[in-house]
Amino acid sequence: MTNLTQSNEQLTMFNTCEFPSYEEIKEAYTKGFERDVVNLRQELKNEIPNTTYLTHAIHNVYPAKFIPQVPRFVIKKFNLKEKIILDPFAGSGTTAVESILTENSNISNDINPITRFLIDIKTLTLNPRDYFIYKNQLNHYIETIFKTNSKFIPKWENIDYWYPENILFTLTKIWAGIYNIDENESHIKNILKASALYLSRKYSYGEDESPKLFKSKEKIIKIKELINKFNEMGEDLMKYELLKKANQYLECIIQFNLSTKREFKKIDSLDNNKQQFLMVFNNSIEKLEQNLPEEMIDCIITSPPYIYAQEYFRSTKIDMFWLDMINDESIRCLTKKEIGQKIKPFCDFSDELLRIESYRSTFETIKNLSLNFKTKENIFRFRSYFNDMLYFVKLSNRLLKKKGILAIFIGEPKVFGYPVKVKDIISEMEIQNNFRIKYTFFDIIKSRHLSKNRLNDNPEGIEGEWLIIGEKL
Repeated sequence: MTNLTQSNEQLTMFNTCEFPSYEEIKEAYTKGFERDVVNLRQELKNEIPNTTYLTHAIHNVYPAKFIPQVPRFVIKKFNLKEKIILDPFAGSGTTAVESILTENSNISNDINPITRFLIDIKTLTLNPRDYFIYKNQLNHYIETIFKTNSKFIPKWENIDYWYPENILFTLTKIWAGIYNIDENESHIKNILKASALYLSRKYSYGEDESPKLFKSKEKIIKIKELINKFNEMGEDLMKYELLKKANQYLECIIQFNLSTKREFKKIDSLDNNKQQFLMVFNNSIEKLEQNLPEEMIDCIITSPPYIYAQEYFRSTKIDMFWLDMINDESIRCLTKKEIGQKIKPFCDFSDELLRIESYRSTFETIKNLSLNFKTKENIFRFRSYFNDMLYFVKLSNRLLKKKGILAIFIGEPKVFGYPVKVKDIISEMEIQNNFRIKYTFFDIIKSRHLSKNRLNDNPEGIEGEWLIIGEKL
């Protein structure tokens, strides 16, 4: 669909039901909406074989991870090359990697401190011709690490709760050895940090099948098996796993470097930069516009946090503690600022939101449903979330050039058991803020990895996700 009238016709079609089921999507497919129902993994299978190709495989446990097919699809759709692409909710750095691979510059931003580390490691510049030198360096430092007697203990008050005593002792040795590596070898140091994060998760009591940090009966049983194996092999078990993971990540990074077509540089300032570049901010979005001039961005590709769907800090705090990025107090402060969970928005646009038809009708339904639930604060989270999304749309209008592209990938979770029409609400936000909706695609989820015991109102997860593509007028 290439004009506003057609886009509104499509919105009307999908507004007739609370949320399209898989069967309804298929029915729409047969009625001439074929180009609006996509499977991006299938669409780009020749270019992107899976969601973990190249460095997207590094630390592939980030919650609600943005799949690389989405930014690549948008980049191809609009023939973007030598443009500046912004991801304000950069997460694990998917858009950054895809921007660099397609010869575009990238500016990434996320309030989560781990984002900068993940982007740094996923876009690490290494010379493929020195591959065997890097392998030898990894071997050397891993041998050195396991000979150290020092310890690194994260600033985590209840760390003993999450690890068996002998496992924790070895992990503190591993991390101490990594932190003792000279900064001149930062490339090796970061590869080992990423590899050690794998061990720090695997050998914790944290449930493997859920990104959220919690103990489960299944993981306690698994840890007992790992302890028996550890008692048999000693620290050689973890040495072998650390080396295996480090070599795997090294190969991913080498392949990324072989796939980049141009040299790019990482910068901290936008002054007079004409080369392909990568820039990373660690801010909440209300501070982002302080760092970027108006109308300098060609395209925004992002997947904002979903309402109530994920607690990113709860999910990544185990990594941030080991990376020495946080303490107990700072993680509490971050959690209070988390979009989708916080109850106070950046700005109050309540009057403007009520002029958005899909928001107003949904809000009334949610408000009535909240009366029957104990979690009354969810209504405040709901209002805060859409205030923040409207702030983001307004910010996008300020930062984008004329005819700049705004691509938002978003799902529609349930609130109090009711499917919220997030796609409709955000589309109306864009139309009321100087955007024309060019395309609205529904990406069907063919496979998913969900926790086995999901005790909520949407146990099977969502059918798929919407890709809303607007153009600034």
